[in-house]
Amino acid sequence: MADEQPIVLPSLAAQRQQPCAAVCGNGHVYSWFLDPLDETGYCPKCGNPILVACPACNAPLPPDGEMLKWVPYHTNCIRCGKPYPWIAADIARAKRTLAERSEVESWNEAATARASELVDDIVADRATPSEMLAALKWLAMHDCESAEPTILEAIERLGSAGLKQALRSSFPGQF
Repeated sequence: MADEQPIVLPSLAAQRQQPCAAVCGNGHVYSWFLDPLDETGYCPKCGNPILVACPACNAPLPPDGEMLKWVPYHTNCIRCGKPYPWIAADIARAKRTLAERSEVESWNEAATARASELVDDIVADRATPSEMLAALKWLAMHDCESAEPTILEAIERLGSAGLKQALRSSFPGQF
């Protein structure tokens, strides 16, 4: 038994054989380019564990030695497409807020569904400025004016730079 080698889990070995980025579960970038031998621990800003791989598929977080390509860090895994934890939390928070407002204010089912769809469209970068403006007007017309602040916050936190830029004139000082 002396000649037996330690067990190496393939996914863990794969994630640490190449440089990777290190980001905590809240999205704080610990390192854009982490050497495979460097130890990770907990985020100095929030105390969450530092991730070096996608929690869904275990793909290494793509490194960026020049720190220019992904500021802030990616939103979705490039292998499995699932949102990273910091984005998933923002999506869940926006949808929960809209669901709570819907319940308190007795929105109809169509309005509740449309508000939730808007968050998905923002995250997937499918939302065009004209669609966003039309959807917000439609929600207001259906007595859902209180959806607007949550949708605008979702755009601020999850929307693309292009969407924010295009909507600045309609919402001065917002983005």
